[in-house]
Amino acid sequence: MFIFFLIFLLVFPSCTNTIHSSNLKNNQVFQEIPITSIQPKSWLRTYLETQRDGLTGHLDEMGGYPYDQTGWGDSVITKEKAESWWPWEQTGYWLDGMLRCGLLLQDEFLIQKARQRIRYDLEHPAEDGFIGPEFLRQPNRENRWVFAVYFRALMAEYSATGDRKILEAIRDHFLVDLDTYSYHHVREANNIEHLVWIGKELKDDRLLVAAEKIYVLANEKNPQRSASGRQFSLLHEPVTAHGVTYNEYAKNGAILYSVTGNETYLKHSRNAYRKIDEHYMTVSGVNSSTEILRGKDPLNSYETCDISAYTWSVGYLLKATGEAEWADKIEKAVFNAAPGSVTSNFDALQYFSCPNQVIATRTSNHNPFFRGNPAMQYTSNQWVKCCPGEVNRIMPNFASRLWMKDNRGGLVAAMYAPSQVTTKVGKKSQEITVVQDTHYPFSDTIRFEIQTEKPVRFPFTVRIPGWCSDAQIQINGANQSQELLPSTYITFERKFADGDIVTVILPQNVRLSRWPRNGIAVERGPLVYSLPVDTEWKIDPWPGRTPAKQQARYNAYPTSDWNYALALRNDNVGDLVQVVQCNMTDHPWSPENAPVALQVPARRVKGWKLNKQSEIIREDFYPSHQDGLIHHWNVITERIKGDYVFTPQIPDKEEVHSRLSTDKEMITLIPYGCAKLRLTIFPQALWETWGTVDW
Repeated sequence: MFIFFLIFLLVFPSCTNTIHSSNLKNNQVFQEIPITSIQPKSWLRTYLETQRDGLTGHLDEMGGYPYDQTGWGDSVITKEKAESWWPWEQTGYWLDGMLRCGLLLQDEFLIQKARQRIRYDLEHPAEDGFIGPEFLRQPNRENRWVFAVYFRALMAEYSATGDRKILEAIRDHFLVDLDTYSYHHVREANNIEHLVWIGKELKDDRLLVAAEKIYVLANEKNPQRSASGRQFSLLHEPVTAHGVTYNEYAKNGAILYSVTGNETYLKHSRNAYRKIDEHYMTVSGVNSSTEILRGKDPLNSYETCDISAYTWSVGYLLKATGEAEWADKIEKAVFNAAPGSVTSNFDALQYFSCPNQVIATRTSNHNPFFRGNPAMQYTSNQWVKCCPGEVNRIMPNFASRLWMKDNRGGLVAAMYAPSQVTTKVGKKSQEITVVQDTHYPFSDTIRFEIQTEKPVRFPFTVRIPGWCSDAQIQINGANQSQELLPSTYITFERKFADGDIVTVILPQNVRLSRWPRNGIAVERGPLVYSLPVDTEWKIDPWPGRTPAKQQARYNAYPTSDWNYALALRNDNVGDLVQVVQCNMTDHPWSPENAPVALQVPARRVKGWKLNKQSEIIREDFYPSHQDGLIHHWNVITERIKGDYVFTPQIPDKEEVHSRLSTDKEMITLIPYGCAKLRLTIFPQALWETWGTVDW
């Protein structure tokens, strides 16, 4: 312990004695509120109910092992199968998502199903306080990572119940060997999240000091992958890292900043996400990652796990800074990538999902990593089990952070979706209810109705997204005179009475975004728009399919044309794109129910078709470890023969121009999340090639 502490002093002396309970700082601009204070409404409630009736409520029946086990602890995995930590990680994801979904819906089926799987381990620790199976005590390089996952379910339980025994149990678990176990190894450093949470709540210096030591030591031992690493300090330098691990590490600086006020820690987290924006962000709102970060190419995909890890982690920067850009990022990923990676009835998901995917079958994975395998197929029992667990967390996590508090007891509409919140505000802690009535993100108007027994003065904060340049805010129909700048939060401190209405109007203008290979995409407000590909869904008959109840494995084949180039430029997009409002339902995330569509001018690209191959090169990789730390990635390839059909790359500029059809068409784009087979990044048909065209 003395050597460990000495290393800490030498490496990061400026941090010494900054995180004791006696001088804790509250550098969080926004604070989460109890999850049971928030009620989802309209489409958001229906989405969560669909989760309940699909994977979230029935993954034990639909997902196979390890989800078909009876609990999280010793009963999750038999001793014969206890070869690795991963079953506890992946069931931990599911339990967190299931419990949060149940608490938001106040659904006893989900709540009790989750609690019976988490409560036994919580209430029956080992004699020394260790929670979970004995296998996880072993000094394996990632064994303790699973607690960073599982304890999030206990976070939700504490948010709902306020039971301090939960905090004490987690504290006692960490104190078993906090002085001797090296939590800086690989992903185990992400226990910083819970060490800070429990240390802050219980004012326990031992946990707080340990969190900061782990952070610093992880930097020194593993600088490329640590959130405090030199790679994160160098803003523009690309990295090679596992996508989920990168996101999990990246939040730790913001977490520590929130209790220390150390700006360097916050800078690490900011740099991490600036790096994602610069090198790895996809049009869907989440970073590319087919196991490792890949870049911005139109065919670079992302794991469904990354949607959950990215939005959860960015939420810590939102809380720490109160900056609107982080809420914008969460919304874009949640409204595009998240529903675009699952079937509309939430019975199947993709392991890899992509902005351009015009076929999704058991052999259509076009990414180099395990090319030709089932990673892009929609199924409930993915070949890697993390995503079937993680997918259940995305929307409940979003809903649980829709509403927050500021440090003055004010209410913050941090993000937008139909919902209501009941909480106490103002100096006298008076209870109010605020109903957020909106079709957002499919409409531009958010209407807040205040419900209170008597007038109450409090600060009420709303957001102007970065994409909106002409917002309006009205209170009881009267326009407010404040300057409404994009990417800001606006606060109104006044006495609100029962029935007061605050209306936020966010006009959604059509815009183009540019991507590699001369690609363009169409965006409007928080939504990205895609060309939906008519789909023939076939049950996959392959022999490995388990006849479990409701288990789903689908091959999705295209049955409509998709090979279009868009005849749009930045200077004409507003004039040529027609916005079509359709019927809004409570189940909008499907091709047939898309509430809004765009009519855009296009020309077909002749000869652009599915990529058929009889021989492929498949890439796999594994990390090289030394002392439990990742030093580099070893890549191996193999040549495989078979019948493969892949989504093709978009043609280059010259090829597009030589193959453009002379026929002019208006094609219909719908929100990305509604389209399960889709083309999102298009080649551009520049007008200069064919002269003036009268549309």
